Amino acid sequence: MRVIRPASLADDARRHRLQLGALIVLGVLGVASGLLAGAGSPASAITLGTSAAVATAMALSLLVGAARMNPDRRAARELESLLAGAFDDSYTLVLMPRLPIRGRGLSGLLVGPPGVRVLTVRRWEGQYRVRGRTWEFDAGGRHGWVPCRTHPGFEARGLADGVSRWAAEMGLGQVPVVPAVAFPKRSSHIVLEEPVEEVITTDNVPWWANSIGHVQRYDPASCARFVRVVLEATERLAAGSFAAQRGTASHSTDTA
Repeated sequence: MRVIRPASLADDARRHRLQLGALIVLGVLGVASGLLAGAGSPASAITLGTSAAVATAMALSLLVGAARMNPDRRAARELESLLAGAFDDSYTLVLMPRLPIRGRGLSGLLVGPPGVRVLTVRRWEGQYRVRGRTWEFDAGGRHGWVPCRTHPGFEARGLADGVSRWAAEMGLGQVPVVPAVAFPKRSSHIVLEEPVEEVITTDNVPWWANSIGHVQRYDPASCARFVRVVLEATERLAAGSFAAQRGTASHSTDTA
């Protein structure tokens, strides 16, 4: 499966790798300094203290950065991990696409021979059940199964309808679009009883990938064109958002 990530997501991963590498280097220096300090060298003791302080600061920075990661970016990374290895190179996963459609929570588009899967991620924990169009969670005790306060299936269908309308407006024709809700966390336990929407969990990924792979609705040229138009739309919206932010900042400076 080919994966197309937004630059911001790649930058996050690169930054965390660099920070982790720096921590490892400083840790090695700290151990070496500690050994020398044990031999009675004052300079080594100072080096040990400095390295330990810097390593601690870097560790705190890494932890704070991870905690502050945008929820949408975190969902996209987990979605990629969930689907990794489930599809061949005839499929393309576009993470965090930006399209002019209503609704939030569009984590990715999986484009391949079966068509387009509009993916939205839920990072829920606990026990849930999907029966037809009904979503419930296990409240425990005498309460039993209780309707969920939000309806992921409804939200996924809304996103899929938006993608379908957008594709038609862009001259892509009748694109086979299907909504799907993904649960990438192993702490999400989902009981599936003939759900209307497709639901992907850590337990059923292989089965789901095999089931949709039996349907061939979209030829390679159409897949490539769809991905290209999605990326062009994402770039336009990202550029427009950046320009708007610069304009706002400039206006604030002028009026200050």
